[in-house]
Amino acid sequence: MVKITKDYPIIPLRDVVVFPGIVTTLFVGRSKSIEALNSAMASDKKLVLVAQKDASNEDPTFKDIYHFGTVSNLLQLIKLPDGTMKVLVEGAKRCKSIRSLNLKV
Repeated sequence: MVKITKDYPIIPLRDVVVFPGIVTTLFVGRSKSIEALNSAMASDKKLVLVAQKDASNEDPTFKDIYHFGTVSNLLQLIKLPDGTMKVLVEGAKRCKSIRSLNLKV
């Protein structure tokens, strides 16, 4: 695990874990997660993907997510007609989130 000192947007995932080296498609619909995607697109196209502890939680906070995740590269983003987004991501490095600055999940 590499020490990363940069803050990245966090997106909690339900029932899926993205590992380093894996390319996968995600469908994102929560408004806070869409904000995190937009923030990543506006900067260096990197974000942290972490698993939620309880997939039924619609509004997770920092205590509701696992603190180990994957820094991922945002490869492609498609806005769908229903307001959700289809995202292609590639897991890059394992990371540990030790704090949240205005958690946008």
